[in-house]
Amino acid sequence: MKKRMPSVSFVTNLLCVSMVLMGGCTHPLTIKNLSTYQNFGITVFDKPVKIGIVTDATETEEKTLLNGVASALGNYSAQVIMPYQATSQREVDVVAHLDIESVHEGSGWNFLVNWPGFLVFAPAWNGYIYKIKHTINCTLTKGNTKETIDQFNIPIALDIRHASINRTWTEISWLEVSVIAFVGGLVFISYDNSVTPLVSEKIENPIGKYIAQEIVKRINAHGGFSQIQLRDGEIQFALPTSLPTTPNG
Repeated sequence: MKKRMPSVSFVTNLLCVSMVLMGGCTHPLTIKNLSTYQNFGITVFDKPVKIGIVTDATETEEKTLLNGVASALGNYSAQVIMPYQATSQREVDVVAHLDIESVHEGSGWNFLVNWPGFLVFAPAWNGYIYKIKHTINCTLTKGNTKETIDQFNIPIALDIRHASINRTWTEISWLEVSVIAFVGGLVFISYDNSVTPLVSEKIENPIGKYIAQEIVKRINAHGGFSQIQLRDGEIQFALPTSLPTTPNG
């Protein structure tokens, strides 16, 4: 008996179902704890401050975050020079040495999200789970004497959810015995590099402001700044024309 070939309508319907399943199983980028790094109250310089930012950052992710920091400092009455060379002859009030260490992690939960989670479209309503951790190491020095003002680090740990077609295509397991979703789940435990630029774009402004505020507070807290009484009673600090130097002897 001659074997019957699938009809055109059957193949068409199959393709349509596949597209619906894959198209519906996406989850927009969400950073669940981004509000943790929101500034409550803004501290600014009363007078313009010239800050040079020195960094060895080479990755686009790190450069984007530093652009956010520089932009935020500019909004806080600082004139920012970036990149600034530590040996530069250009005069600045403060030199900020910024180094960023980044770690990207997937999650073992992604296996369950993909299998058997595909049965309830878990990638669409939950998204795959990722973690990005940044540690910003900062050293502030006086521009004229190179004396250290402060050294500190700022930890950033982002809890991320995301799902795109590059992974959710495995949800076609609805059309077979779930082997594809099972194998895909094992693979998707790892981090998805396509998430990195999306996160960078989303955090550039808020995390940049968060880091900049810490820099402003540390500089303001230094003893070489004079208090200015504002009309509402709030006390802030103004940077003098030149930072004081430590007397010899």
